Order: sequence, then C-alpha cells, then structure tokens
Amino acid sequence: MINDMIKILLTLVLILLPLSFAPDSKARVFMKRDEALKTAFPDADNIEKTEIFLNKKQVSEIESLARAKLDSRLYVIYEGKRGGESLGYAIIDTHHLRTKSETVMFVINPDGTLRKAEILAFFEPPEYMAGDQWIELFDNKGIDKNTLKLGKDIPNITGATITANSLASSIRRALAVFSVATDNGLLFSEAGN
Repeated sequence: MINDMIKILLTLVLILLPLSFAPDSKARVFMKRDEALKTAFPDADNIEKTEIFLNKKQVSEIESLARAKLDSRLYVIYEGKRGGESLGYAIIDTHHLRTKSETVMFVINPDGTLRKAEILAFFEPPEYMAGDQWIELFDNKGIDKNTLKLGKDIPNITGATITANSLASSIRRALAVFSVATDNGLLFSEAGN
C-alpha cells in the first residue's frame, strides 16, 4: 500500500513538474492551486485538505458511477469552511487530452452537485480548450446515471471532441469520488453540515 502511494505521488510529480517548465508559448497556467482555492471559497476562514486512498471496492463503485476509469486511487479533497460550516469541496484533477494535459478544479456543493469547473492549466492548442459557457452547462448537476452525457443533456464541442469527452469524464469522476468519499465517511465532515 505504501509502495502504491509512493508510485502515485511520484507519478503526480512527474506529470506536474513539466507543466511548470512547458516551453510552448500557447500553453497556459491560468491559476495556481492556492489562488484557485481562494477563488472557490472566498468566504472561507479555513481550507482543510483530506488525502484519500481508495480501496478496490471504492474504485469499482466510482468507475461504475462515473462511467469512466480512474487513473489513480489517491485523491485530495479540499473543504472550505467558515466557522464550523462547510462551504463546499474542491477536487483538482490533471488529465491527458491528446498529447498534453489539462488541470481542472471542480468545486462541489455540500449536496454533491457541481458548483463550478475551472480550468487552471491547459497545454493543448488554445482552439481545443472548452469555453466557459460550455463548461457552465455542468453547473448544479450531480452524479446521476441520466445526466452529464455528451450528446444528450450536454452538447458536444465541434472540433474539440476529445476535450469535451475528457472534461465530461473528469467531471463525472470528481463527482463520483466525492459521492463515494462522503458515503464512506472519508471526509472531515459529513456533506451538508
């Protein structure tokens, strides 16, 4: 288990390190983690961090809910708090698109619905990046087997199908991770408190 965690952490470092030295002038980091978390929870007096390591049963449940494979069993969930009240949660996910990556922060309401998805870094050509109006179509949606389907309740992006599929899968994974983490008592506090 410790070897798995070390491998996962090393993989994350190897993925994120090149992002800070990307030579492509079109590649952009829009916001760093701490700034993004402050933007997600502007009224928070505290942002707590929980690292969760999913067991095989939890991975299976998440993949079933998300209708997508997990790349990792290690997730970090941030909770914004004001006093003892939960303002919501955030999961930051870095995933590959074509040959490069994208990092997105998913802000999740205490009830498990998506408050907001924010692209923090995008290293593919800019014309492949999803627009804000398209991303907002996911707002206030939860992890339900009948929602978050491209071509059904979420339109596809013409000319950027890989981006659309990747981002939709990533949103479903983040919401499923939150749902399973909440159901299994893996977070600091119960959602909705």
